[in-house]
Amino acid sequence: MTPQKDLIGLSAEEVPPPLTGMSDLFDNALILPARILAVGAAILLIAMMLVTVGDVTIRTLFDGAIKNAELMTSHWFLSGTIFLPLAYIAALDRHISVEVVSQFLPVRVQQIKMGVFMVLGTAIFLLLAWQSWELALEKMRIREYLSGATRFYTWPGRFLMPIGTFLFALAMAARAVGYFSGRVKP
Repeated sequence: MTPQKDLIGLSAEEVPPPLTGMSDLFDNALILPARILAVGAAILLIAMMLVTVGDVTIRTLFDGAIKNAELMTSHWFLSGTIFLPLAYIAALDRHISVEVVSQFLPVRVQQIKMGVFMVLGTAIFLLLAWQSWELALEKMRIREYLSGATRFYTWPGRFLMPIGTFLFALAMAARAVGYFSGRVKP
């Protein structure tokens, strides 16, 4: 008999812990925008692949190129595929972890340890979000661009990092609340 699948296609053993363990409504309010950003990252990844394959094909067959293909990849696509899915990965609790010693600690000690790590991570990523937001606003104000084959505006891609890191920090803060309250197990 196979385990029954839930709504997101995971078996009962694979279902991630709730963010806070207090309210499904609150948890879902954080998970929904995280899913939307993850879908946006997937779309950017597909766009990056299409632009790269198209550029290589055009260079090989027609001795031409897609104008600013390298700039699109480096300034828009990569930052989106890196930063946008962070919150969704945190909500699913799918980050890489190595628990050589901590797995033998009592559950409450593990919860406190993870809560402290989540608070520190929240502080670091809020700082990253704030600093990158300020920079993105400045670059938007001056309408930053690079001169390549044509004028290429780079400032829109600068907003992907602060958006992704801010939502990631919120997910980490919610998970910290769950650990400290004892409702979420590591």
